[in-house]
Amino acid sequence: MKTCQLKFFRIAIFFLTYCFSYGFVILSAFWVSPVVASQYRCETTPGILISAPDDTMLGYVCDAADRAISFLHRHQLQPQRAINIEIIDEIINQDGYMAYGSYDRQSDRILMMSLPAILRSSESPQMYNMPFDEEHYVGALAHEITHAIFQHNAKNTEEQWNNAAQEYLAHATQLGVLSAARRARIIQAEATGTWESGDEISVTYMGFNPTGFAVKSYLHLTQLSDPHAFIQILLNHKWLYISVP
Repeated sequence: MKTCQLKFFRIAIFFLTYCFSYGFVILSAFWVSPVVASQYRCETTPGILISAPDDTMLGYVCDAADRAISFLHRHQLQPQRAINIEIIDEIINQDGYMAYGSYDRQSDRILMMSLPAILRSSESPQMYNMPFDEEHYVGALAHEITHAIFQHNAKNTEEQWNNAAQEYLAHATQLGVLSAARRARIIQAEATGTWESGDEISVTYMGFNPTGFAVKSYLHLTQLSDPHAFIQILLNHKWLYISVP
């Protein structure tokens, strides 16, 4: 049963609520007319701070955070500070095109469309050439959380030069947090192999074939004998593309 303790204050329109049974904690709620914005914290990963109109997306966010942090922890990566995620019901315009989510390196903040907003955004929204659904929403959240964790651990890189490195790890994690059955379907349907020695990992390839980019990156990372060494290359990367050793 959900139990909450509410504390009301007469100074401004503000209240503080603690809810523990669903794996998150409501920190505060405040009105910015005409939308109510509430602040939440995941119980199992308190470093995940969420701003959302209500608590309907919190289970997805906290699940994605747990999965992404667990996947990256295997490769000795972890958050270095709080990760702020804002859930909105509007379309995100990312450099002239619609994005389900985005991570801003300057503000260190993730902006993510709610699942209903994504499903309303087009007649048949897709991810990796499949219909978008709840599982893909968790994967998309994990993708953006990975961008934040990458930035927390990057080694003095100029932001415009390490996009390929970030996208490699974000897409590998996004596939990595999906169920084994869903991931296998995506890999089988794409019918491509891993990145090979001498290949160039680039955002240009990702733009032409995002699913292929994701599959290649996941297969490459998970088949490496020393993935930590390659991740260190990514974290120190200072160019537009990565030449695979």
